[in-house]
Amino acid sequence: MIDKNPHALALAFKKCRGKISKIKELGITPDMKETDIDNLIEGLATAKASEDGTAMADHVKGQRWYVEGLVKFSGMTVEEQLDYEYQDAFADNASEAEMLNTLKQLAA
Repeated sequence: MIDKNPHALALAFKKCRGKISKIKELGITPDMKETDIDNLIEGLATAKASEDGTAMADHVKGQRWYVEGLVKFSGMTVEEQLDYEYQDAFADNASEAEMLNTLKQLAA
């Protein structure tokens, strides 16, 4: 196993924990029907619009991106989830040497 950057790993853990909690809260599953996803998106967009006094349509695209990402995330194993978030956090937390080492491994 390759040593992981502890800062990126900690951030990945926090992001996973937050997404898993939100997935549970919203009742998201990887096999959700499209109509259920659309209903959830509409409900979230409506709630967001009522919070800030804007039109629901202004929030649909962002909520679709968010919910569809959570549906995809819910279909991953815990290991895949952590790795996914780690890859996202790595560049913001890694040293130049860690980045160069990773790029060298990818190029090999």
